[in-house]
Amino acid sequence: MIEVSASILTVQKENAIKEFYNLETSKIDYFHIDVMDGKFVEKNTTEIMKDYSITISHISNLGLDVHLMVDNIEEYVEDYLPLKPQILTFHIEASKDEKRTRKIIDIIKSSGTRVGIAISPETDIEEIKKYLNSIHVVLIMTVIPGKGRTKVNSRNYRKN
Repeated sequence: MIEVSASILTVQKENAIKEFYNLETSKIDYFHIDVMDGKFVEKNTTEIMKDYSITISHISNLGLDVHLMVDNIEEYVEDYLPLKPQILTFHIEASKDEKRTRKIIDIIKSSGTRVGIAISPETDIEEIKKYLNSIHVVLIMTVIPGKGRTKVNSRNYRKN
């Protein structure tokens, strides 16, 4: 089954409701919420994405696909789980070790939310293989997290 998630990262606040409506009527499956903390990535979208997520949860029947580009994953998982996202994705580079990664997966799954792991272009794909049986989604980034609209040299995808 194919599912479509549309990013709302560039939605302007003054047009937000109209944009959300237009996206919903375009038959997307989820609103993609890019949460950046200003630490794991330079940009900080925590406030606007939380506002948008709350708004969407009140006006739409579509689900949230929350992408956490944050250092303190557990804090943001706790913050977003009450909004009942359909998918909650975190970065393997931020979780840092297997014990922490497995704990985060368990917390998300225990809420009934689907779990995703994101991987940056310069990270070896081998880093996530051991989690594939425990998660639902893999988000393979084609840009450095927080650096949207930039080009990535294809050699960054491969590790020799």
